[in-house]
Amino acid sequence: MSSARCLSPSRAAVLGAMLTLSGIPSAALAQTPPPAETSPAETSPAAVAAQARFDRGRALFLQDRFAEALPEFRASLETFRSPNTRLYAGLCLQRLGRLAEAHAELSRTLSEADALVATDRRYEGARDLARRGVAELDPRVAQLSVRVVDPPPGVTVRVGDAALDASALGVALPYDPAEVIVRAEAPGFVSAQQSVRLTAGGRASIELALRPAPPATSAPVAFPDGTAPSTRGGGVRVAGFVIGGLGIASLVTFGVLGSMASSDFDELSRVCPRPACTAERVRQINDGEQLTTMANVTLGVGAAALVAGVVMIAVGGRRAVGERATQAYVDPTLGTVGVRGAF
Repeated sequence: MSSARCLSPSRAAVLGAMLTLSGIPSAALAQTPPPAETSPAETSPAAVAAQARFDRGRALFLQDRFAEALPEFRASLETFRSPNTRLYAGLCLQRLGRLAEAHAELSRTLSEADALVATDRRYEGARDLARRGVAELDPRVAQLSVRVVDPPPGVTVRVGDAALDASALGVALPYDPAEVIVRAEAPGFVSAQQSVRLTAGGRASIELALRPAPPATSAPVAFPDGTAPSTRGGGVRVAGFVIGGLGIASLVTFGVLGSMASSDFDELSRVCPRPACTAERVRQINDGEQLTTMANVTLGVGAAALVAGVVMIAVGGRRAVGERATQAYVDPTLGTVGVRGAF
């Protein structure tokens, strides 16, 4: 819609003069639908609402109330993509110190207005002012282009906290000077990131490559209520090595002692038949018999310890708490060794 048809001549003249004094050409007043629209009636509710938001934003802009004017221009743009309205939004951002956003908005204004000038000279002022604003901001912002090598489906890219559209990949975009982290992610791939320092007036370009994620490990066993069980039992294997080692030592040590005791006992029995032996000899024979018995018992216990150690080493890995586990046992009274539970 034309502002000349929506505003009274006197009001339009006053506003035009104010804009001229503020450095904004009166040609930038025009608020029209985008070329894609099919020339909607200028009195339609949407057109009237868009013009009203534009007028409020412009009035706030002239009062240097840029933070309040910006939402009005953006609300108007939601209905009509006018380069003139976008110009004001970019100028608000510039005056608010949001230079990277201002550069992007003014660059888009320049592109849109330049495409319309051939058929509508009302956009010449917006085009020229946008070009001037972009040239002023170029040395104050950084330019960064991000490319993902062979981007997989569903890839997302973030520059700092801002998401980057897929259509913007490989395109140099303005950013405020700072050190930022660029991160790319995609389902089934290991994320990739790179830190880059952006300097005023500088240009940077980075590439990120995603590699397939390794196969997922099996999920841990869960209890019926869904909670993950804790684990225990890894020390059983260590204990098995200790017990097995003691069993081997017992077999060797007490096997030697038993052999010595048996040899002494046999020698005494040969040279001194019990009915004819002195009391001292009989006592030595009795001690030898007891030592032999003890050695034999110790040999049995050592063998049992060795077997138990082997079993504990075999089945003593970590397992979930509450899981039925195997358990090695030794019964010296019965002279048995075995395993309780289930594998």
